Amino acid sequence: MTPTPPPPMPDWIVHASDGTVRRLWDYRQRSHLVLLNDPKAEASERRRWSEAIASDRKRWDWLQVSFLVADRVPQAEAPGAYLIDRYGRLLAHYAPGQWTFDDIEREFLYHEARHC
Repeated sequence: MTPTPPPPMPDWIVHASDGTVRRLWDYRQRSHLVLLNDPKAEASERRRWSEAIASDRKRWDWLQVSFLVADRVPQAEAPGAYLIDRYGRLLAHYAPGQWTFDDIEREFLYHEARHC
C-alpha cells in the first residue's frame, strides 16, 4: 500500500524580515522552502539566521532550498520552522528553538534520497 502524500500547504502571506511580502506558493515548483516563523525572536536572532543561511549558501543551493525568514505570518497556526517541499507539501515542522540548520539539511537530504 502506497502512503498518501500530505496535502499542500495553504498559500500563506508572509511578511519577511527583509521588508518584502511573499506568498508560499511563489516557491512552488521552483525550490524547497524553509519558513522560519518565530514572532518572539528578536531582530538580532532573525539577522543571525539570515547571516548563517548566506554563509552556507552553497549547501542550500545544492539542495535547492530557499529560506524565508518571517517577521509575521498572519495565517500560521504555530510558530517554528516549516520545511516545505517544492510541490508545496509540509515535510516537517519544528517548534521554535527545537531546530538547527543541520536538522533542516538532514530532512531535505532524506527527502531527496527517497525521491531519486
